[in-house]
Amino acid sequence: MAKLYSSQVACNTASKCVEWLGGVGFTKEYPVEKYYRDAKIGTIYEGTSNIQLNTIAKLIDAEYKH
Repeated sequence: MAKLYSSQVACNTASKCVEWLGGVGFTKEYPVEKYYRDAKIGTIYEGTSNIQLNTIAKLIDAEYKH
């Protein structure tokens, strides 16, 4: 759950920073562009967020079936 949450928070935070900077946020002159790319790949790398949600749901379901 921590992996899912942290990747979503990082992506949302970096996205807001890019929005605040406007068009400059997408240029390579500022590190925000790199932070956004790195955060976005965090939601994809080693399983997408949807797959992680499915895994969490299965684990919770298995735990509370007893």
